[in-house]
Amino acid sequence: MKNIEPKEFKTLPDILRRRAEIQKDELLYTFLADGENEKDKYSYQKLDHQAKAIAAEIQKVAKKGDRVLMLYPAGMEYIASLYGCFYSGAIAIPAYPPRRNRNFFRIQSIINNSGATIAMTTKSIYNLIDRNFADEESLKNIKWIIFEDIDLENAKGWLNPNLIPDDLAILQYTSGSTGTPKGVMVSHGNVMANSEFIRIAFEYKQHNSLAVSWLPSFHDMGLIGCTFQSLYAGYPTVFMPPVAFLQKPENWFKAVTKYKGTSIGAPNFSYDYCTEKISEEELINYDLSNLDNVFCGAEPIRKETFVNFTEKFKTSGFLKNAFYPCYGLAEGTLIVTGGNNSEEPKYINIDSSTLEKNKIKILEKETENSQSFVSCGHAWTDTKVVLVNPETFEKCKVDEVGEIWVQGSSVCKGYWNNPEETERTFNAYLKDGKTGPFLRTGDLGFFVDDNLYITGRIKDLIIIRGVNHYPNDIEHSIEKCHEALRPNSNAAFSVDINNEERLVIVQELERTYMRNLNSEEVFENIRKQISIEFDLQIYAIVLIKTGSIFKTSSGKIQRRACKKAFLENSLNEIASWKQEITETKNILEEIPSTINEVQEWIINWLSKKLKINKELIDPEKAITSYGLDSLTAVELEQEVNTKFGINWSVASFLQENKISELAKEGFELIKKKD
Repeated sequence: MKNIEPKEFKTLPDILRRRAEIQKDELLYTFLADGENEKDKYSYQKLDHQAKAIAAEIQKVAKKGDRVLMLYPAGMEYIASLYGCFYSGAIAIPAYPPRRNRNFFRIQSIINNSGATIAMTTKSIYNLIDRNFADEESLKNIKWIIFEDIDLENAKGWLNPNLIPDDLAILQYTSGSTGTPKGVMVSHGNVMANSEFIRIAFEYKQHNSLAVSWLPSFHDMGLIGCTFQSLYAGYPTVFMPPVAFLQKPENWFKAVTKYKGTSIGAPNFSYDYCTEKISEEELINYDLSNLDNVFCGAEPIRKETFVNFTEKFKTSGFLKNAFYPCYGLAEGTLIVTGGNNSEEPKYINIDSSTLEKNKIKILEKETENSQSFVSCGHAWTDTKVVLVNPETFEKCKVDEVGEIWVQGSSVCKGYWNNPEETERTFNAYLKDGKTGPFLRTGDLGFFVDDNLYITGRIKDLIIIRGVNHYPNDIEHSIEKCHEALRPNSNAAFSVDINNEERLVIVQELERTYMRNLNSEEVFENIRKQISIEFDLQIYAIVLIKTGSIFKTSSGKIQRRACKKAFLENSLNEIASWKQEITETKNILEEIPSTINEVQEWIINWLSKKLKINKELIDPEKAITSYGLDSLTAVELEQEVNTKFGINWSVASFLQENKISELAKEGFELIKKKD
């Protein structure tokens, strides 16, 4: 088998065309639609041919540089269309397709910001959009390309757009439900530079590596780190949809065992999820001994997660030196730092009191007054990382915490149609006015022996289960959900609860509602709004007195001051709600024989899982009003199907169905089974 040197090529399409010539029948991508059974398999030649056919279809309605919105479910249709978009010279905009019960704000704002006039999707997603969002103004001028309607004979009409590294490949939107969304401009050169970084740092080899991934290909970790890297370095990847992992995390390890996977990766929460959900009895069924790169990033990385996972899965052959903690962000294409692949993770203990002053004092052992940190490695290739005082723009001293600034070929071009934010974020210079430009990450960290350790964030970005959420989006959404809530007077932030980031809302009340407040109605509306729009659970809500929220002199919300007051219990509180551990009784051991018994089971399950007092759960209200997110809905689906012996779709729990309606639906499924 002939090896090719990917760094000798200018773009991914160049590499794909070359690999299609010399590795034409070699397997590149395998898709397990249900997490277990193969649905699609793509060789280099098959992908190249389909990409050309798709590109030719795009070229009928678009020219080089036009933006194409991509609304696909997980699967090979999306991946083939993405490469087709590249082959056409258009700029791809990956985005989640809308759900029936989710509003259209995010997609609408992306269309408005990007100026996209073309969208690609599958027939089923198009029909869903046509039924539910046909009247949306932003869709009036969109030309639709339906994947199933593309003729593979089109490949003969493909025209090479002659891409160069500076041409844009993707607009990666990191926000967008309100205000001006941020579309990171990722060039073909950025993709190539970051892919080379990953190939070298992770020690991927053309014929000896194999990745298994459930990560969404719409976001940078799954897209750059898995989908693109596989093609770039020339090894196969086995994909499954995220829901297949969430429903059965063992699917991940079954695939690793079956295909002899050498690499997997995910946010920190995923490894905790596996440790918690996979039973001891199953461990003997998995062979994780081939794994030599298990990367972890996208949210705070915890020593406890690595230790617990390693201890549990050593029975399956997992070795602790396989863990590969790393750091990155979309504005840097993906990865910024990573360690040496064969080494064990590095941990360090820092004195908490000095850390509060942005100083580093290393302790030999963990104590009550220490914090443990995991090294995220160092920069590779031409990437340069410096730590800077975010107030003075001076380079930090050895023992100081500073903002992480990044320079190199992987740093993206800026934010689409947003020159002011681009200038502030991507064109930073040190105090001397000469050293730069740098990307300001907004993240804080320190160096020890050339290893980067992340301590937190300057910016108020909320990261839960590896997904970025912008607090201003959440705040804007909340203030509309009840007339008792005062506009522009709330704060959303996260707190660490049992080593997990949880969402907290602090909200001012309108003065006229201070005395006759139906607080339970307000809490319900807020929980439901956040569940539907952001797929998040709320840990706590605090309603406070009019005019008492912390603001700057210019009227900006001081989120960190609100967080501090919440933790100190010093907010000017009128009413509050918090998830609490409650005792639930009458969890049925027998199969329910009436609708009421099914309803009782669901209510008890919600009470226990979401930590809501059972007496507060009204069966005539939508299940989403209690903050059910997609992960919890998947857990409910799994448990109810296992207990009742039925096949109840998770989709039922993600719609705005009343609990009483769900009870009827579940009871009908039980009757059919019998």
